[in-house]
Amino acid sequence: MSPTSFLFTFESGPDLPTPRPGQFVNVAVADDLTLRRPFSVAGIPAPGRFDLLVEMRGKGTRALAEKPVGSAVDVMGPLGNEFTLPDAGGVSLLVAGGIGGAGLRLLAQELRRGYHRIHALVGARSSEGLLNHVFPAPTGDGEVLLEVATDDGSTGFHGMVTALAEGVLDEPDAPSRVYCCGPPAMIAAIADITAKRNVPCEALLEEMMACGVGACRGCVVATRSGYKSVCSDGPVFDTRELVLEELVRA
Repeated sequence: MSPTSFLFTFESGPDLPTPRPGQFVNVAVADDLTLRRPFSVAGIPAPGRFDLLVEMRGKGTRALAEKPVGSAVDVMGPLGNEFTLPDAGGVSLLVAGGIGGAGLRLLAQELRRGYHRIHALVGARSSEGLLNHVFPAPTGDGEVLLEVATDDGSTGFHGMVTALAEGVLDEPDAPSRVYCCGPPAMIAAIADITAKRNVPCEALLEEMMACGVGACRGCVVATRSGYKSVCSDGPVFDTRELVLEELVRA
Protein backbone atom coordinates (compact mmCIF):
# COMPACT_ATOMS: atom_id res chain seq x y z
CA MET A 1 0.00 0.00 0.00
CA SER A 2 2.73 2.44 1.12
CA PRO A 3 6.05 2.15 3.03
CA THR A 4 4.15 2.12 6.34
CA SER A 5 0.63 0.97 5.37
CA PHE A 6 -0.55 -2.57 4.78
CA LEU A 7 -3.81 -4.15 3.61
CA PHE A 8 -4.81 -7.26 5.55
CA THR A 9 -7.60 -9.69 4.69
CA PHE A 10 -9.24 -11.49 7.63
CA GLU A 11 -11.22 -14.72 7.43
CA SER A 12 -14.10 -14.09 9.82
CA GLY A 13 -16.40 -17.02 9.15
CA PRO A 14 -20.21 -16.96 9.25
CA ASP A 15 -20.58 -15.74 12.85
CA LEU A 16 -19.43 -12.16 12.19
CA PRO A 17 -22.17 -9.98 10.63
CA THR A 18 -21.16 -8.33 7.37
CA PRO A 19 -19.74 -4.88 8.21
CA ARG A 20 -21.34 -1.82 6.65
CA PRO A 21 -19.49 1.24 5.28
CA GLY A 22 -18.29 3.34 8.20
CA GLN A 23 -18.22 0.55 10.77
CA PHE A 24 -15.08 -0.66 12.53
CA VAL A 25 -13.71 -3.62 14.44
CA ASN A 26 -11.79 -3.62 17.73
CA VAL A 27 -8.77 -5.90 17.49
CA ALA A 28 -6.69 -7.53 20.24
CA VAL A 29 -3.38 -6.95 18.49
CA ALA A 30 -1.02 -8.51 21.07
CA ASP A 31 -1.21 -10.50 24.31
CA ASP A 32 0.89 -7.94 26.22
CA LEU A 33 -1.31 -4.97 25.24
CA THR A 34 -4.44 -4.49 27.35
CA LEU A 35 -6.36 -2.19 25.03
CA ARG A 36 -7.68 -3.30 21.69
CA ARG A 37 -7.03 -1.19 18.59
CA PRO A 38 -9.91 0.10 16.41
CA PHE A 39 -9.68 -0.20 12.63
CA SER A 40 -12.18 0.87 9.99
CA VAL A 41 -13.38 -2.01 7.83
CA ALA A 42 -11.77 -1.21 4.50
CA GLY A 43 -13.39 -3.75 2.23
CA ILE A 44 -15.41 -6.95 1.85
CA PRO A 45 -13.49 -9.02 -0.72
CA ALA A 46 -15.78 -12.06 -0.30
CA PRO A 47 -18.49 -13.36 2.05
CA GLY A 48 -16.95 -14.17 5.43
CA ARG A 49 -13.91 -11.96 4.82
CA PHE A 50 -13.04 -8.33 5.48
CA ASP A 51 -10.09 -6.03 4.84
CA LEU A 52 -8.26 -3.73 7.23
CA LEU A 53 -5.90 -1.02 6.02
CA VAL A 54 -3.32 -0.60 8.79
CA GLU A 55 -0.72 2.12 9.16
CA MET A 56 2.15 1.31 11.50
CA ARG A 57 2.14 4.12 14.07
CA GLY A 58 3.11 2.44 17.33
CA LYS A 59 3.57 -0.80 19.23
CA GLY A 60 0.04 -2.06 18.64
CA THR A 61 -0.16 -1.54 14.90
CA ARG A 62 3.38 -2.88 14.47
CA ALA A 63 2.45 -6.04 16.41
CA LEU A 64 -0.50 -6.60 14.08
CA ALA A 65 1.53 -5.89 10.95
CA GLU A 66 4.22 -8.37 11.99
CA LYS A 67 1.88 -11.29 12.69
CA PRO A 68 2.53 -14.29 10.43
CA VAL A 69 0.01 -15.07 7.71
CA GLY A 70 -2.66 -17.40 9.09
CA SER A 71 -2.43 -16.14 12.68
CA ALA A 72 -5.60 -16.20 14.80
CA VAL A 73 -6.64 -12.72 15.96
CA ASP A 74 -9.41 -11.85 18.43
CA VAL A 75 -11.78 -9.36 16.74
CA MET A 76 -14.85 -7.64 18.22
CA GLY A 77 -17.36 -6.16 15.81
CA PRO A 78 -18.60 -4.83 13.56
CA LEU A 79 -19.13 -1.78 15.77
CA GLY A 80 -20.52 1.73 15.37
CA ASN A 81 -22.96 3.30 12.94
CA GLU A 82 -22.65 3.61 9.17
CA PHE A 83 -22.62 6.15 6.38
CA THR A 84 -25.93 7.31 4.91
CA LEU A 85 -25.98 6.08 1.34
CA PRO A 86 -27.28 8.49 -1.29
CA ASP A 87 -30.25 8.02 -3.56
CA ALA A 88 -29.59 6.79 -7.06
CA GLY A 89 -28.10 9.34 -9.43
CA GLY A 90 -25.81 12.26 -8.76
CA VAL A 91 -22.18 12.28 -7.71
CA SER A 92 -20.67 11.80 -4.26
CA LEU A 93 -17.38 13.44 -3.30
CA LEU A 94 -15.06 11.37 -1.11
CA VAL A 95 -12.24 13.27 0.62
CA ALA A 96 -9.49 11.23 2.29
CA GLY A 97 -6.48 12.60 4.13
CA GLY A 98 -3.58 10.33 5.07
CA ILE A 99 -4.79 6.97 6.35
CA GLY A 100 -8.36 8.28 6.04
CA GLY A 101 -8.66 6.25 2.86
CA ALA A 102 -9.20 3.22 5.11
CA GLY A 103 -12.47 4.67 6.36
CA LEU A 104 -13.79 5.44 2.88
CA ARG A 105 -12.64 2.41 0.89
CA LEU A 106 -15.63 0.19 1.71
CA LEU A 107 -17.98 3.12 1.09
CA ALA A 108 -16.47 3.64 -2.36
CA GLN A 109 -16.94 -0.05 -3.15
CA GLU A 110 -20.56 0.05 -1.96
CA LEU A 111 -21.32 3.15 -4.02
CA ARG A 112 -19.91 1.53 -7.13
CA ARG A 113 -21.96 -1.61 -6.55
CA GLY A 114 -24.99 0.67 -6.60
CA TYR A 115 -23.76 2.27 -9.84
CA HIS A 116 -23.35 5.60 -8.09
CA ARG A 117 -20.80 8.02 -9.51
CA ILE A 118 -17.94 9.02 -7.24
CA HIS A 119 -15.26 11.70 -7.28
CA ALA A 120 -12.46 10.78 -4.88
CA LEU A 121 -9.86 13.24 -3.59
CA VAL A 122 -6.84 11.80 -1.77
CA GLY A 123 -4.33 13.93 0.10
CA ALA A 124 -1.04 13.36 1.89
CA ARG A 125 2.05 15.29 2.94
CA SER A 126 4.06 13.75 0.08
CA SER A 127 3.71 11.16 -2.67
CA GLU A 128 4.99 8.40 -0.36
CA GLY A 129 1.93 8.74 1.87
CA LEU A 130 -0.70 8.71 -0.89
CA LEU A 131 -3.26 5.91 -0.75
CA ASN A 132 -5.18 6.74 -3.92
CA HIS A 133 -4.74 3.18 -5.19
CA VAL A 134 -7.13 1.84 -2.51
CA PHE A 135 -10.06 3.46 -4.34
CA PRO A 136 -11.75 2.21 -7.53
CA ALA A 137 -9.69 3.03 -10.59
CA PRO A 138 -10.80 6.07 -12.62
CA THR A 139 -13.00 5.36 -15.60
CA GLY A 140 -12.98 7.14 -18.92
CA ASP A 141 -16.74 7.75 -18.83
CA GLY A 142 -16.65 9.95 -15.71
CA GLU A 143 -18.31 7.35 -13.48
CA VAL A 144 -15.21 7.35 -11.26
CA LEU A 145 -12.96 10.41 -10.97
CA LEU A 146 -9.86 10.45 -8.79
CA GLU A 147 -7.49 13.31 -7.97
CA VAL A 148 -4.58 13.54 -5.56
CA ALA A 149 -3.03 16.42 -3.62
CA THR A 150 0.29 16.59 -1.80
CA ASP A 151 1.39 19.31 0.59
CA ASP A 152 4.88 19.38 -0.95
CA GLY A 153 3.68 19.21 -4.56
CA SER A 154 5.51 15.95 -5.29
CA THR A 155 2.40 14.46 -6.95
CA GLY A 156 -0.82 15.94 -8.25
CA PHE A 157 -2.25 19.18 -6.90
CA HIS A 158 0.28 21.21 -4.91
CA GLY A 159 -1.50 22.02 -1.68
CA MET A 160 -4.06 20.78 0.79
CA VAL A 161 -6.71 18.32 -0.34
CA THR A 162 -9.26 20.72 1.18
CA ALA A 163 -8.38 23.35 -1.44
CA LEU A 164 -8.92 20.74 -4.13
CA ALA A 165 -12.31 19.91 -2.61
CA GLU A 166 -13.31 23.56 -2.54
CA GLY A 167 -12.64 23.85 -6.26
CA VAL A 168 -14.64 20.73 -7.07
CA LEU A 169 -17.62 21.93 -5.05
CA ASP A 170 -17.60 25.26 -6.89
CA GLU A 171 -17.98 23.60 -10.30
CA PRO A 172 -21.37 23.88 -12.07
CA ASP A 173 -21.97 20.11 -11.85
CA ALA A 174 -20.65 19.81 -8.29
CA PRO A 175 -21.22 16.62 -6.26
CA SER A 176 -24.43 16.59 -4.27
CA ARG A 177 -23.00 14.83 -1.20
CA VAL A 178 -19.63 14.68 0.59
CA TYR A 179 -17.99 12.02 2.76
CA CYS A 180 -14.66 12.58 4.48
CA CYS A 181 -12.13 10.90 6.76
CA GLY A 182 -8.74 12.17 7.88
CA PRO A 183 -7.04 14.47 10.38
CA PRO A 184 -9.31 16.66 12.54
CA ALA A 185 -8.15 19.89 10.88
CA MET A 186 -9.02 18.48 7.47
CA ILE A 187 -12.46 17.37 8.62
CA ALA A 188 -13.13 20.78 10.18
CA ALA A 189 -12.15 22.51 6.94
CA ILE A 190 -14.36 20.23 4.83
CA ALA A 191 -17.23 20.78 7.27
CA ASP A 192 -16.88 24.53 6.86
CA ILE A 193 -16.61 24.33 3.07
CA THR A 194 -19.71 22.15 2.74
CA ALA A 195 -21.75 24.17 5.24
CA LYS A 196 -21.15 27.37 3.26
CA ARG A 197 -22.42 25.62 0.13
CA ASN A 198 -25.28 23.80 1.86
CA VAL A 199 -23.95 20.41 0.75
CA PRO A 200 -24.66 17.44 3.06
CA CYS A 201 -21.48 16.01 4.54
CA GLU A 202 -20.67 13.07 6.79
CA ALA A 203 -17.33 12.50 8.49
CA LEU A 204 -15.84 9.33 9.88
CA LEU A 205 -13.87 10.30 13.00
CA GLU A 206 -10.73 8.46 14.01
CA GLU A 207 -10.20 8.31 17.78
CA MET A 208 -8.27 6.18 20.23
CA MET A 209 -10.77 3.90 21.96
CA ALA A 210 -10.78 1.61 24.97
CA CYS A 211 -14.01 -0.39 25.23
CA GLY A 212 -15.39 0.30 21.75
CA VAL A 213 -19.00 0.18 22.93
CA GLY A 214 -19.54 3.52 24.71
CA ALA A 215 -19.12 2.29 28.28
CA CYS A 216 -15.86 4.02 29.22
CA ARG A 217 -16.55 7.42 27.58
CA GLY A 218 -12.90 7.61 26.58
CA CYS A 219 -13.48 8.76 23.01
CA VAL A 220 -16.01 11.57 23.34
CA VAL A 221 -16.40 14.36 20.81
CA ALA A 222 -18.25 17.66 21.22
CA THR A 223 -21.49 17.99 19.26
CA ARG A 224 -24.26 20.57 19.26
CA SER A 225 -26.34 18.20 21.38
CA GLY A 226 -23.61 17.45 23.92
CA TYR A 227 -20.66 15.10 24.09
CA LYS A 228 -21.02 11.86 22.12
CA SER A 229 -18.92 8.70 22.11
CA VAL A 230 -17.20 8.17 18.78
CA CYS A 231 -17.34 4.39 19.16
CA SER A 232 -21.07 3.99 19.89
CA ASP A 233 -22.70 7.23 18.67
CA GLY A 234 -20.36 7.31 15.67
CA PRO A 235 -17.85 6.95 14.21
CA VAL A 236 -19.87 8.59 11.41
CA PHE A 237 -21.23 12.08 12.18
CA ASP A 238 -23.11 14.70 10.22
CA THR A 239 -20.54 17.49 10.13
CA ARG A 240 -23.22 20.09 10.85
CA GLU A 241 -23.56 18.53 14.31
CA LEU A 242 -19.87 18.76 15.21
CA VAL A 243 -18.38 21.60 17.27
CA LEU A 244 -15.50 22.30 14.92
CA GLU A 245 -13.40 24.37 17.35
CA GLU A 246 -13.38 21.49 19.84
CA LEU A 247 -12.65 18.98 17.08
CA VAL A 248 -9.47 20.79 16.03
CA ARG A 249 -8.31 21.23 19.63
CA ALA A 250 -8.80 17.55 20.45
